[in-house]
Amino acid sequence: MITDTVIELEGVNGEIFNLTTGDRGVFLAEDVEGAFYDPPVKVVYEEPGNYPGARYLNHRILKRDIIFGVQILNDAKSGSRSWLSRDSQWRKEWAFHRDCKLYVTTPDSGTRYLKIRLFESPTLLMKTDPRGNTINETLMSCISYDPFWYEDDRVFSVKTKTDTRFKPNPVDVPGYWPWEKLPKETLQIRVGRGAGGLNPTDQYIAPKWTVPGSTEGIPDLPWPFPPGIDIPWEKAPFTQFVIPDYSFEDEEFANRRLKLPGLIYGENCVIDTDRRVEQISSESGSQVWARMNGVRFRNMIPPYTEEKTFEITASGCAPGQIISLMLPRPWSRCWGLE
Repeated sequence: MITDTVIELEGVNGEIFNLTTGDRGVFLAEDVEGAFYDPPVKVVYEEPGNYPGARYLNHRILKRDIIFGVQILNDAKSGSRSWLSRDSQWRKEWAFHRDCKLYVTTPDSGTRYLKIRLFESPTLLMKTDPRGNTINETLMSCISYDPFWYEDDRVFSVKTKTDTRFKPNPVDVPGYWPWEKLPKETLQIRVGRGAGGLNPTDQYIAPKWTVPGSTEGIPDLPWPFPPGIDIPWEKAPFTQFVIPDYSFEDEEFANRRLKLPGLIYGENCVIDTDRRVEQISSESGSQVWARMNGVRFRNMIPPYTEEKTFEITASGCAPGQIISLMLPRPWSRCWGLE
């Protein structure tokens, strides 16, 4: 049977092995075992005494355990084409504490990858000296702690066009800056069907944002700040943004947006709206998230959501600064489900 599926492995050191063509003398063997297709799922339910049968409560997607073999050719007694050299190169691309990426490419679904690493040491049949065989099969026992197949993130960006920077004036506004008095610019990012859709996958996704800090340093202070010095907001140039946190399932919060704290020079930030992680990470390492006063992003984008226009409000920005929206692409399978 002829197939046009291409399977590749990117090792922990960045080396690529095409397991379909065997470009480096390593081929994927038959009979892949374990949760290669759909991830395992555990359903949580209850069986009340006064209720017939049972009731669904929740379900949890589990890790994947995958076992597969690779056939490694022995085309020379020594050198780079020998089994010993090829087996060594293959083994050096694996680790127990670092992820490889297993890529599957098909004409219908493009390229998706799964993060996998060793769960047990590779095994080899040692009935005879493997250096004397023309081909040897190595069995790989792997684990995928993140159970999803991923496409590359889709990135959408917008540049500021208006100069909304302002000069601190502690006489008018001593020590703080009310949002209503700041110059602002409204920006939009449109994600439609032509861009692949907002979320074409079968999983909920948490969008990510990147927002820039001020392009101007704080007068009379070095960068980075000496330890123990608080930010002098009365004279510190900063940017500030209102970022969408739209709900697609609750009309009450369909237009929810969150105002970020001021971002000074060096505080270019990545915002991950996933509720399970630290949501705001600063380039300088400063704890910007602590200035959110407990307010958090909480809405995810449901599966198969086609389009949306995101409205961002920016202040304190020089023209040309970039705000980006990144949309993850997690899938349950290595192909299909579109």
